[in-house]
Amino acid sequence: MKRLGFALALFALGAVPSSATRETLVVTAIPERTVVVVLFDGFAPAELDAAHPTPNFDRLKREGAWSRHLVPAFPTVSLINHTTFETGCWPEHHGIMSNIFVDPKAGRRFGGDNNGDAGDGAWRTGCETMWEAAERQGVRSAAFNFVGRWSSKTGYRETYYNPEVQWKQHESDDTIVDRALKLLKDNGPNHARLIALYFSIPDHVAHQYGVTGAETQAAVREVDAITGKLMAGIKALPPGREGTLVVGTDHGMMDVGNLVNLGRIMRENDIHAQQATDGASAFFYLDKGESIDRVETALKQYPDIFSVYRKGHYPAYAHLGTGPRSGDLMVVTHPPYWMAGPELFPAWTDWVGMNWLWPHTFKAFTVPLKATHGYDPAVVQMHGIFYAWGAGVKPGEIKRLDQIDVHPTVMRLLGLQPGRPVDGHPIAAVSAPQRGCVGLACLHG
Repeated sequence: MKRLGFALALFALGAVPSSATRETLVVTAIPERTVVVVLFDGFAPAELDAAHPTPNFDRLKREGAWSRHLVPAFPTVSLINHTTFETGCWPEHHGIMSNIFVDPKAGRRFGGDNNGDAGDGAWRTGCETMWEAAERQGVRSAAFNFVGRWSSKTGYRETYYNPEVQWKQHESDDTIVDRALKLLKDNGPNHARLIALYFSIPDHVAHQYGVTGAETQAAVREVDAITGKLMAGIKALPPGREGTLVVGTDHGMMDVGNLVNLGRIMRENDIHAQQATDGASAFFYLDKGESIDRVETALKQYPDIFSVYRKGHYPAYAHLGTGPRSGDLMVVTHPPYWMAGPELFPAWTDWVGMNWLWPHTFKAFTVPLKATHGYDPAVVQMHGIFYAWGAGVKPGEIKRLDQIDVHPTVMRLLGLQPGRPVDGHPIAAVSAPQRGCVGLACLHG
């Protein structure tokens, strides 16, 4: 209002050019943009293809930018990719190596039985989350159910959050949606302009029932309903505001076959090491005195099951670096095999000889699993969905984007700089909010 009053005062003082040269004075009200970012866990394009009807995703595809190839970081599992999604950094820079890994320097194990602190942002060794970068630049932010929204060292770094709790105690999907809709309606001086939401579906359902199972289809329809509510909330933003919805995932999903009997392989080759195994890969942290040459040679006896890599010679797709958290050796299974650490199985399986006598691979009746992830990102089933819809989005298909590109894309939509550092780049289909002009600044362009 002060700037408008100043422009009108200039009229009264004769500061506007004469009618012969005067151009129309335009006072432009630039809408303020809010971005809602959603991560649905384990959302593969094939899951969406199988589920009908999904009217809200149909609308996102008609009106927004979309891709069937959001390519995750390796290993293509959850926690490493939640962190990559929110920071725009490769694992070698943010420090989260997988769902399970060992930090030899700290003498601690991340994930697995210690999953209670897996959401602690203090595990990160670098990089800023999108909400941390936004708050640093003066933009109020919210993060609900996302890992990394809280740190045991620094507390909560966003203005709005829900309490950090054990994974299975997370607030319900309905509660998270209600929190987001309430924030979208808030037009007070401290309202959030970045709202980040995590939902655990359809991942855990697809694991149990398969990529195209009836139960998985029902979970996808729930995801569609959640998306519809958020779209309606964005459309109903108060006057003077505009909104954008960004929807992504951490990884895809594929149906699988036999389980790799890692316990048997380690015992028959007398391997002395800590293993950290999840999905389709395992890190080996060798005990003091164990020979890396001997263990590497032993593991290479199973080329039909997995590939073996030594630290410093990991494949190019594995942006894991060479720090202490990356194993001395890593194995990556070939689909449709999958892996789980021996510690996840009931004690009786060892008593009946699973780790001594059972085959190197077998159908896992003790851990019912029909579908999983974690493979080489070149396996197309590991790719996930991506949508951007609303203000600042040019509709159309995006052939491919990497997980590291989500964070800088969101920051561009907000008109902010990405976190420090960042590895990704904003997609071409999005633009920052208009800066616009007010009063006399509009007269000559």
